[in-house]
Amino acid sequence: MKEFIFKQYVDNICSHMGMSSSELFVKSRKAEIVDARQLLFYLCSEKRKMAFTEIKSYADKVGLVQDVSNIAHAVHRFKAKLEKDPDLSFIIKKIDKIEY
Repeated sequence: MKEFIFKQYVDNICSHMGMSSSELFVKSRKAEIVDARQLLFYLCSEKRKMAFTEIKSYADKVGLVQDVSNIAHAVHRFKAKLEKDPDLSFIIKKIDKIEY
C-alpha cells in the first residue's frame, strides 16, 4: 500500500512540476529536480509517516539509489523551506491527494 502511495506522489509531483519520473530520479543537482525530490521525501515521511528505510527501498526500486542520511537531510531541508515560504503548503495540499 505504501509503495502505491509513493508512486502516486511521484506521478502527482511530476505532473505538477512538468517533468517525467525519469527526470525526477536522475542524479542531478538542478534546483527544480532537487526541490521535487525533497518534496517527495517530505510527503512520504511527514504526511504518510513512512520510515526513511521504506522511502529508500521504494526509491531504489525506481532507480534512485539514496542513502537514508540523504533522505533525512532532504526532509530537513524541505521543512526549512516550508517555514520560509508558506505558499509551499498550497502545493503540498494539491500534491497530497491520493486516488485509489
